[in-house]
Amino acid sequence: MYKAIVVDDENFDLEGMRQLIPWTELGIEVLRWENKPLAAWSFIEQNHLDILITDIKMPIMSGLELAKLAQQKNNRVKKVFISGYQDFDYAKQALDMKADAYLLKPVDDDELIDILRRIVAELDAMKEEEATSMDSFEFIRNDVVLHLLEGDMDEQTLHTFLQKYSVNIPKTAAAAVLIEVDRVLPSRYSERDHAILLDHTLELIMNYIDKRSLGLYCKVSDARIGLIYTASEPGMIDELDRMIDQVRSYGPLTATVSFGDSVTDRGSLVSSFGQARELIGFKMFLGRDRLILPGEAKWNEAREVRDVNSILDQMFTATVNYQLVRICDCMEELFQLVKTFEKPIRVYHFSLHIVMKLEHYLEQMNESFQSLLGWSSDYFDTINQFETAHDIQSWLQRTLFEISEMVYTRKQSRNNRLFDEITGYVKDHLSEEITLKEMANHFAYSPNHLGHMFKVTMGVSFNEYMAMCRMERAKELLRNHKLKVYEVADQVGYKSLTYFSRAFREYAGMTPGDYRKQG
Repeated sequence: MYKAIVVDDENFDLEGMRQLIPWTELGIEVLRWENKPLAAWSFIEQNHLDILITDIKMPIMSGLELAKLAQQKNNRVKKVFISGYQDFDYAKQALDMKADAYLLKPVDDDELIDILRRIVAELDAMKEEEATSMDSFEFIRNDVVLHLLEGDMDEQTLHTFLQKYSVNIPKTAAAAVLIEVDRVLPSRYSERDHAILLDHTLELIMNYIDKRSLGLYCKVSDARIGLIYTASEPGMIDELDRMIDQVRSYGPLTATVSFGDSVTDRGSLVSSFGQARELIGFKMFLGRDRLILPGEAKWNEAREVRDVNSILDQMFTATVNYQLVRICDCMEELFQLVKTFEKPIRVYHFSLHIVMKLEHYLEQMNESFQSLLGWSSDYFDTINQFETAHDIQSWLQRTLFEISEMVYTRKQSRNNRLFDEITGYVKDHLSEEITLKEMANHFAYSPNHLGHMFKVTMGVSFNEYMAMCRMERAKELLRNHKLKVYEVADQVGYKSLTYFSRAFREYAGMTPGDYRKQG
């Protein structure tokens, strides 16, 4: 909406224009309806104005004088004069002021509406032209700064640019700075949310650079800004730390910053920027949301580590056996090795190796990432989204925990189904001689394995369980007084009445006969 003020010392005319002109439909917001020109000028002094609609002849200050003052404040203000006097002098002065329209009273509403539509169209065109011009300038400036940092602009091209645009390209001391917005964002944010937050964060950084007059900047990529730092060099580290704090306080995204050596000529900016770009790569090892100083990129020699495949085997065994602490220990040992790598790409390749080994291990168990986690095979894309070794380590550890939980749950489920079948089989065949070996053969297990599983799952040995089931079944049958004791013994698998009586007494604390009397 364009901002306007309407000034006329005749309240009747003022009210008529208020009621009969569709201001909102025209895209105009009338900020004030004023019948006193001095009050109108006081308001114009304090507010931005796009359109002035004023009567020419008014007491104390004429509309022409008011328009001159408004034009001094904003030389692009559109001026519409209204006069009840067909006086050539007024019209001439209005034309000298380059009036946008001159109307006679009584005002023809349709004529005024047509004039306002034309003025709004002209303002739209001016705004579009300014935006295009500004966009072009920003694009060219961004391009020039990027070429200066990357070293592919010759002096003649730079000279031509400086002749056309007023940009303060440093000739002497400066340092190249690289600012990267970190990609990590809580999962509750969508990709669209991330894109919006990224744009806002980049804008925040650029506004900070402008406000603090730190130097010239350009977008290097979707998430990176290059800066030719020309402010006071002694305070550079503090200034960059404050910038990082500003980003951190703004919202969920953070920024990591690096810088190269200060140089004394424009040609050496390339070297300084190369240093900054190399340093930002150490975010993989040093972490994000911080300023990376040049000295931090020096690593000690790699210390001896145990065989990687041996650690991986132990880690995967711990995963299958639901040993979460052991998983953590192995993961920590593996990523101690990562700290000795010189290039971030090696961390990605090493992590991919771990994932592929895990996949092979799962295949041997007739499992897969797809069956357990619903993954596709885009492992490298998944790993490549992380910016630091710590992020990758945390993700791998969470993944192994999740797989371990799934495998354990499935194993428990399979065991539960197995032992439901075993206990059902036992209860259906209590009158028969059932041994652990026969049971193992029936369910396709080795006796030792099944015996171990049975003791872990049921809490008692197979023989103890069999005896317990027989005695409980005997109690039920003894309540039926029609059955003889020896018939009860036979139905629960005891061929010797003496042996049954002794076993029952040990289990129930009384003989079968006494138990029956109690019932």
